[in-house]
Amino acid sequence: MEDLFRDYWWLIFPIFGMAMGVAGMFSSERRSRDVIALIKSYTDQGKEPPPELVRLAAKDWDEDGVITSPQSRAQSNGWSFFTFAALAVGFGLAYWFIHPTEDWAWIFLAVAAGMGVMALGGLVMMFVGRK
Repeated sequence: MEDLFRDYWWLIFPIFGMAMGVAGMFSSERRSRDVIALIKSYTDQGKEPPPELVRLAAKDWDEDGVITSPQSRAQSNGWSFFTFAALAVGFGLAYWFIHPTEDWAWIFLAVAAGMGVMALGGLVMMFVGRK
């Protein structure tokens, strides 16, 4: 078990990130369901729901009936572009500094290329994607 932790300690970070993403999705879905239930209770009583409540419910749903996050898609794609571009530069620099001395340095180059492709995808989605 000690060898497993020593060799793969870095997996804690992506696992934690995935867990936080799942927790955020469940939290957002629960909040949306609560808002919809509250609006339903107003309509069942024959009352008009407050406009703030309707605005909050409309903000979480797009035109296709899919739950969206409060931030816009363009903003999300912009952050994706800058994040992946920074990671590509970082891994590219790591390759540049390590490749003369280590045989395994090509891994940094492979990761930098993957991050570069993801950055280009974020850039394309930022300009071409739905607004």
